[in-house]
Amino acid sequence: MRRAVKLLLPPLVLIWLKVLLKYARASRSRLKPADENTNVLRVAHDNLNQNVVLPEIVLRKDLRFRLHPESIEPFLAFCYTYPPMVEEMSEFLKLTADKLRLLDVGALHGVFSLAFVAGNPARQAVAVDASPIAFARLLYNIHHNASGKVVPVECALSSQTGTVQMHYEWEHAVAAGTNGTDGVGVMKMACKRGDELCGSLAYAPDVIKIDVEGHEIKVLKGLEATILASAPLIFLEIHPLRIKQEQDSIETLLKMLERWRYEARFLDGRRAETDDLVHLQADERVVLQPLEAN
Repeated sequence: MRRAVKLLLPPLVLIWLKVLLKYARASRSRLKPADENTNVLRVAHDNLNQNVVLPEIVLRKDLRFRLHPESIEPFLAFCYTYPPMVEEMSEFLKLTADKLRLLDVGALHGVFSLAFVAGNPARQAVAVDASPIAFARLLYNIHHNASGKVVPVECALSSQTGTVQMHYEWEHAVAAGTNGTDGVGVMKMACKRGDELCGSLAYAPDVIKIDVEGHEIKVLKGLEATILASAPLIFLEIHPLRIKQEQDSIETLLKMLERWRYEARFLDGRRAETDDLVHLQADERVVLQPLEAN
């Protein structure tokens, strides 16, 4: 039956059907309320937004954005619909209070870049994303909220410059697991090393955010010179199962941290010990920071 459908439908229709199915799955999994804190967060959000009309939203006090309509639901995940992402944004805003230059890898619609540069004319962000769908939303959001303060870059970051095979999951362009797909929606995307990108822009980030669905080890490898030169604070989402699909390992991450003299901490401030990271079974958000910063 599945083969018959593929033969009957045009390739473009098949691609969009797959995108829509993955959008539905991603919306259920990533944006599903995690616990009872959601109601408390919703009340706080509603109070901040009582005089605001969509497509504008107030993300936090003094952080008001006019958004592409397709960006509203993803941004709300950082307001109340998904408490772990609310915590992530709150910690990001707190820990980057003295930072000036963000490299946002896997920027998607740009929520971290927009929040970072808002209200501070001295701040800059470079927002990198490989997904053509998400990049269009990103451009819209930058144009209406941070024109001239956020530099958008449409590519993937990796350990080498060239191309990388990716596929869609919702609007994410994902490298991990692409070889296991049936070929529908697979794209060959331009990629470059982060060191090369930062060098071409003469950009020395003092904070880096990385959320690339399993490609994070390769992204970090490609940023090694930048990290050693600038010692940035790094917000990293670790996807342990997808890292394995990329033929990488948590052990490789740990060796890089040791070489760079960095440590990992969970968002609640606890140090992430070696055993904690090696035995991760689910996605985890951590902060990587130079040991000298303690």
